[in-house]
Amino acid sequence: MEAINSSAALDPEILELADLTMYLQRFFLVSLTEKVAKKKISIPQYTLLGFLSVHEHLNMGQMAALMGHTTPATTGLVDRLTETGLVLRFNTQVDRRLVLVRITPKGRLLVDEMKTELMQCLDTVMASLDNEDAKAWLRIYKAMKVSCVSRLSSSLSRPK
Repeated sequence: MEAINSSAALDPEILELADLTMYLQRFFLVSLTEKVAKKKISIPQYTLLGFLSVHEHLNMGQMAALMGHTTPATTGLVDRLTETGLVLRFNTQVDRRLVLVRITPKGRLLVDEMKTELMQCLDTVMASLDNEDAKAWLRIYKAMKVSCVSRLSSSLSRPK
């Protein structure tokens, strides 16, 4: 674990931002747990569906890397999602040994329903902001996404 930069730890704005972020993470995790439980799937299964919803297909190794899981653990998630009809396994014509997974229309519908609920919540928040703050919020979230993608890419490229 990286040591906390002492100047950042002393900056009251960084401390407040860290506190707010941790609160929101807990809030979103509890909310997401409730929502996925109603759909009878787990958070890791929903996370995997989310990755599959933005990729045409993935193989087990790719999914394991994205999830930060082992391939056997990811295979278990895929097994359960296949049983519920949310994903489909298939082989390529080029290499019949390669197993790929894609989201089914039923799985995409579930992800889209969850996204619609989130959009409704975000619409309420955005309506309470002036135009400048709304644009700043979007710009900040885009910067956060770039940082997260960068960290994910570097962790995926590190030798295990």
